[in-house]
Amino acid sequence: MKRFRFIDHTGDLGIEVYGQSLKELFENAGQAFFLVITDSSRVQQKVERVITLPFEDLGTLMVDWLGQLLYLHDVDGILFCQFEVKKIEAGSFVASAWGEFFQEGRHVIRTEVKAVTFHQLEVRERRGRWHARVILDL
Repeated sequence: MKRFRFIDHTGDLGIEVYGQSLKELFENAGQAFFLVITDSSRVQQKVERVITLPFEDLGTLMVDWLGQLLYLHDVDGILFCQFEVKKIEAGSFVASAWGEFFQEGRHVIRTEVKAVTFHQLEVRERRGRWHARVILDL
């Protein structure tokens, strides 16, 4: 099954993400997000960050999830390569992200992401599969 695909959007970039479960959808979103930023195959799992978020709806949670990953990348200089959603129920989301600190000459920054937007945001289930669309401001 396809995990995600990138879509052109005027001046920005869209990501369509797929998953057999809601957990898989959010893990695949993390993978796709960091493939926009870097070559994830060059990133090792040296540090872990646990991300805990409250949520009222899945769309806002998707923006908050990717926004928190972007924050950790921008502020702490971490590139992530592996994601595991541990809990997504009753308004509570807990996930781990593994990666390492950016190293000049070893890692490549493909694209700088400015923000995760609510524009054309969509998170839904259809015929037993989950689908999300997120537009990134580049």
